[in-house]
Amino acid sequence: MIEFTVAFLGVFFLTFLLRPISNRIGLVDRPTTRKQHNGEIPLIGGIAMFASCSVAALFFVPHSSDMTYLVAACGLLVMTGSIDDKYDIHYRIRLCVQTICAAMLIWGANTQLISFGNIFGSGELNLWWFSIPITLVAVVGMINAYNMIDGIDGLSGGLSLISSIGLYFLIAEKISDGATNILLLMIGALSAYLILNLHIFPKWTTKVFMGDAGSMLIGFVITAFLIRYSQSPKQIIMPVTALWLAAVPLMDIFVTSIRRLKRGKNPFHPDRTHIHHIFLRAGFEKETTLIIILLFQAFTVAIGVYMESIKNGPLSAIAFIGLFFVYLLFVKHCFKAAKLLRKYKKI
Repeated sequence: MIEFTVAFLGVFFLTFLLRPISNRIGLVDRPTTRKQHNGEIPLIGGIAMFASCSVAALFFVPHSSDMTYLVAACGLLVMTGSIDDKYDIHYRIRLCVQTICAAMLIWGANTQLISFGNIFGSGELNLWWFSIPITLVAVVGMINAYNMIDGIDGLSGGLSLISSIGLYFLIAEKISDGATNILLLMIGALSAYLILNLHIFPKWTTKVFMGDAGSMLIGFVITAFLIRYSQSPKQIIMPVTALWLAAVPLMDIFVTSIRRLKRGKNPFHPDRTHIHHIFLRAGFEKETTLIIILLFQAFTVAIGVYMESIKNGPLSAIAFIGLFFVYLLFVKHCFKAAKLLRKYKKI
């Protein structure tokens, strides 16, 4: 567990170093009508996590060309995200960079979706010539899923931590190519970030946000792992299990994007239709909302782990589709759902 400890302590150390720099250059998040928090919060969580894990990886992760491309893509995302945090660049620029990083994952790190697995019980559902475009869409989509759901303290980081722990539990004893070390580094870095972000020890630590740099980083890394170890030749888990491990961000971006398109809006146009907004509208405190959503994520990960243990792809796919439709109905009737949740809260 030394990897966990090094990454964990590294985030605290780098946050201490980066804080005065972020204040000096204005890399801070200021309160607005959409961002309601006290004071200017340094946007250095993502940079600290990336730097801590990257430096630690030099000592704990075996070098390979795949690793080089993964780290390079992560660095590009963190750099772009940091510029966006500072200057609020156009979303098309972010999409171009995200697509480049997805391409680096496909052709550099040899990681792409080639099959959806045996989800119908009649054999592998191969993607053939659709493999590359579907992988590009999946990677870019999941990067933005983790970015868009980062709306309250601890949410994106907490979802990522739960997904990483679930993935570690599934693959740790079955691989020997350094991926276990990377997951331990991620878990350590995310744990440290959550302590800072949630400001658990206000007398000794500084509150920070991960910013777009951090949310895009964790979305990319988790997606890369889910694809790599659900596909041949590195396959360990069923492809449908990957959906369970990233259920909340995946369902949130899909449903939110559909709602925006139906209203004639750009799917990247910010609004207040994400899952956490429903709970906040219902009158729940941010802390309660965070706990509810993280518990739901933990539930989906647990279901995914169980389905993986019985190796029943069709049943897992049916169960996930059923859960997705429940989620869809919940969001479709969000105002009614908020009313019901308000009544439940008063009980």
